[in-house]
Amino acid sequence: MALLIHGDWLVWKLYIYFTPELWTFVNIQLLLNQLLLNLLILPALALLMLLCWILQGSKRAEVILPYVSVMAFGLSMSRDAYLSGVMCPATSMTFMVSMIVGLFLFRRSVIYSAALVTVGIFTWIMWLTLRSELPYAPLFIPLIPVDPTESSIFWTASMLWFILPVFIGGLVLLELLLSQWRQREKKVEVLSQVDPLTTLYNRRTIYDFLEILLAKRYTDHRLHALILLDLDYFKQINDSHGHTIGDKALVATANVLKRIIRSEDIVGRFGGEEFIIVVANTSYQQTQQIAERCRNELAKLKVQGDHGEDVTVTASFGITHFDCNITSLDTVLKQADEALYHAKNLGRNQVVHYQDYLKQTGQT
Repeated sequence: MALLIHGDWLVWKLYIYFTPELWTFVNIQLLLNQLLLNLLILPALALLMLLCWILQGSKRAEVILPYVSVMAFGLSMSRDAYLSGVMCPATSMTFMVSMIVGLFLFRRSVIYSAALVTVGIFTWIMWLTLRSELPYAPLFIPLIPVDPTESSIFWTASMLWFILPVFIGGLVLLELLLSQWRQREKKVEVLSQVDPLTTLYNRRTIYDFLEILLAKRYTDHRLHALILLDLDYFKQINDSHGHTIGDKALVATANVLKRIIRSEDIVGRFGGEEFIIVVANTSYQQTQQIAERCRNELAKLKVQGDHGEDVTVTASFGITHFDCNITSLDTVLKQADEALYHAKNLGRNQVVHYQDYLKQTGQT
């Protein structure tokens, strides 16, 4: 922004310099002196940017350079404010936009320290101006009297020239910063919904989805299902081959499940080696087929160990269906859990429906 502002000033001064008929509206001698100063400040700012780029990653530089850079911006703005008027629209716009953008980019201590210095300089300039010790906006005080109307037109056009680049540049910077912020928000939201290892939905997200389905039970008379599955002998995999291979088995399982389920269903990691699938708007037969497909594909799965050996993966499945008669999420989870552990008791690598479990155990 400092380069943009000084470049803007430089173009304006060069235009005045090469347009002699406009000399009557400014203090041409002061303009020439400040033109030379702009030519020195621009490369100095460019060198400061280069220094920041070279020293990126240095902890000490990351602490010191923000203060140096922002203070340099504030001091250069103070000089321009004195020349064009501390209370002019260009100064106010630049100060406001730079404060907003700065608070997005830097720690508050960096911005507020530079702002205090800048405001202090502004106050000092205004005090001296009120005491008639300094002229107000000396750059716009012509050496000879001019027509007030023409002078007003020139001043207004100059203010527009100074304001537009700052306004447009500030908007562009803010849009870039807000876009990055929105992307970070989306990342944070996604990370809060998924399991970091398998990238499946986590337990909280699954619960939220189930609560939505249950909330519709009075108006939605469709049948939904919950499939709970647990990898068989997973502790032995970790003990025999290490947790790295265990993690590989979990990721491979997640990939199989994601590939098999329907687009309208969701799958998540329930915890440890346990996974959960929510099948919306389904039938008993359809849900049984999905669970059997998952079981068969997992039985074919081979995870390679550290020494090239194949590690087999199987899982036991428990299914329950719920409709408008189910009153709580805990009931659904308990039914699926009981069916799952019955599958374990039957020898593992099996699919058991809760209704079949009730029949086999003589419950009603």
